[in-house]
Amino acid sequence: MLRNKTLPFLLGIVLLALFLTAAVLPRLFTAYGQKEMFEAWEKPAADHLLGTNALGYDVFTELVYGTRDTLFIGLMSSIFTLLLGVVIGTLAAQSGVLGGLFDGIINVFVLLPRLITLIVLSAFIGTGRWHLIALIALFGWAPTARAVRERVKHLRVQPFVEALTVQGFSRRQIAIRHMLPNLADILLTRFLLGVNSCIMMESTLSFLGFGDLYHPTWGTMINLAYRRGAFLRQAYAYLLIPGFCIMLLSLAFYLISLWFSKRKEIIAESNS
Repeated sequence: MLRNKTLPFLLGIVLLALFLTAAVLPRLFTAYGQKEMFEAWEKPAADHLLGTNALGYDVFTELVYGTRDTLFIGLMSSIFTLLLGVVIGTLAAQSGVLGGLFDGIINVFVLLPRLITLIVLSAFIGTGRWHLIALIALFGWAPTARAVRERVKHLRVQPFVEALTVQGFSRRQIAIRHMLPNLADILLTRFLLGVNSCIMMESTLSFLGFGDLYHPTWGTMINLAYRRGAFLRQAYAYLLIPGFCIMLLSLAFYLISLWFSKRKEIIAESNS
């Protein structure tokens, strides 16, 4: 049964491998330099697959080099989101005042309008990829924290935890050696879905004009295409292809995370 569900997973792996290769080895996909200039607003042709933009840069080359920055922001944001979610979720699972305090913090951040908050803060803090990474992580950890909180609460009442406590193991030893491995499936799924969510959030903010112009992502490309008149110039590839790549990259992470979730369910059913 598990083998019948591997096709979407393999598709996700292929798509992700393609984008990772473009991010690490862009010269495999384009012979032009990132700032090499040509005639402005050339139509798509053999020399320029997606045409050129208002400054004469090859759009396909911009797309290839934008893969690196898009992936970088998505991955780094998801890593920091995961770390914050694990720490705060674990603290919220504790009993007493400390657990109640962090539990309330989680509930507050869940209710915050994330996109509006990020737009307002981005307007004050300014553009820059590290600013985007910090903001996305600071307001994206709540779903991970909730999942970690529920799992830790469930594990704390398990017989093996009580047995380890009786044997004299400290809370730190139990948490690191025995409880953390039981969080691996949640953390992996939340990380993959987090990359997906962070890429979409970064693309939205960059499209609205809060991206880093010195390290343009696909969202920034769409913003610049719209502002420089790509629609009037009928340069539809310049407008649509970056959005299509965002969709494919998000789909890759979603398919991979979906396979791990289904795999866990199938293994649990087979063991029961």
